[in-house]
Amino acid sequence: MVTNRILDKARSELEKGNLWRAKEILQGALRSKSYDVQLFEMMGTVFLRMGDLPEAGKFLFLSGVRRPEYLDAIEIFLSKHRRKRPYDFLYTLPRSARLNTTSEYPHEVAQVLREMGFSEVLKDRNGRVYPPQTRSDKFTWLACVTIALIILGLLILGAIKLFEIFS
Repeated sequence: MVTNRILDKARSELEKGNLWRAKEILQGALRSKSYDVQLFEMMGTVFLRMGDLPEAGKFLFLSGVRRPEYLDAIEIFLSKHRRKRPYDFLYTLPRSARLNTTSEYPHEVAQVLREMGFSEVLKDRNGRVYPPQTRSDKFTWLACVTIALIILGLLILGAIKLFEIFS
């Protein structure tokens, strides 16, 4: 968790109107390995005040906080990245926001991730993110099995024909 001292320091810079300095302070805190809702919300509000709605939406989405003034930015972020494969979407998030399971996220975030096709387990034993199976993955698998069965059938028919010729 980010210390209150860091958040207070960023708040102080915000009150002075030093948005860039507040952003730098919070970006430094993002390098920690923990998922911090307060940090994500504050980072989102800084980007919101800077007018960077997609970046604001990313962090406000991760915070799980759904205030009316946050919803447009969150929707802009999600609409921009929802079309990506779930695996690619996860890599648009900061490293500290790539958790092991969907249920570790705040309820609002987990719900959207499930709607996007993420399974419960997001990482393998080595900490690598699983690419969730998509419809195209299932289609590819089905096509491969079909082709393999056709080839097997042709081999069997060829063997029968050869047996007839040499008998």
